[in-house]
Amino acid sequence: MSNNRISMVGSLSLGLGLRVNQTLRILVLSRNPMQGGGCFGVLKSVRDNPVSALELLDFSGIQVDREFDDLASSVKVILPALHIKTAAHRVEYKKELRPVFTPSLPASVPK
Repeated sequence: MSNNRISMVGSLSLGLGLRVNQTLRILVLSRNPMQGGGCFGVLKSVRDNPVSALELLDFSGIQVDREFDDLASSVKVILPALHIKTAAHRVEYKKELRPVFTPSLPASVPK
């Protein structure tokens, strides 16, 4: 179901089916405009179905956030066979500031 223009609303509707699914093993939702919120909703539905047969849930090409990562970790406890694939890059912002660069004086300048 990749590249099918599935929006966040569409992904949440899909999630309703995943709450009761016991047969689907692979679901590829990559490169859809559902955004991180849609991915979160789908994964939440999978979490609510402890008898899910899903082995692969692919969200490649969709940026997710730390909240999604936390949910994915909790789902892995319930469904250890499930592999969740997401976008390759994550933008992480450091809370501390980098030290300010101060150039040293040339050797010819007296201290």
